[in-house]
Amino acid sequence: MPKSKKEHLENTFEDLGEGNLRKFKLKLRDRKEEPRVRQATIEKVQDHLDLADLMVNTFTEPGAVPVTLEILEVIGCNQLATELRENIGDGAPVVPGPGPGAPSAEQFIDTNWTALIARVNNVDAILDELLQKKVISVEDYSNIRAEKTKPNKMRELLTGPINSAGARGKDALYQALKKSEIFLIQELEAQGK
Repeated sequence: MPKSKKEHLENTFEDLGEGNLRKFKLKLRDRKEEPRVRQATIEKVQDHLDLADLMVNTFTEPGAVPVTLEILEVIGCNQLATELRENIGDGAPVVPGPGPGAPSAEQFIDTNWTALIARVNNVDAILDELLQKKVISVEDYSNIRAEKTKPNKMRELLTGPINSAGARGKDALYQALKKSEIFLIQELEAQGK
């Protein structure tokens, strides 16, 4: 009998170890996106089974997986994120964030502004994610989607809501780009080294 997503989460959390489990809980507490998890709730989590229950109860079973993957990547547990993706059948590759000495997400967006306008292809998926994270409004979403070409959509996104949102907006855009345009991001990061 195949394992449920919750069972895969339990195994992943068990493999985190004590130090990374603590980091995971801290990042979960600090998430800005809804639904948020209160500190008092996180303090009740005693082990990997409690954490899996919390994730499923808060985000639903299908919704808990992307949140878990996001936090695993943020705390640098990329191998565990890759294994979880493989185990649940989501073969999307994991791209680590900027490492030590690498430019911040904000610097990456600013440095690669022209290339992003010219080369990003999957703009609608990026807009969907930014809307879900409340980085852009429904009005921004509609206005940008109404643009006729992908470069115009990216230009409007970058000069409008992302510019207004500052570092937080650029970080959210960077994360969305990593999911939707992995090979472009890898190429641009390699060129920046």
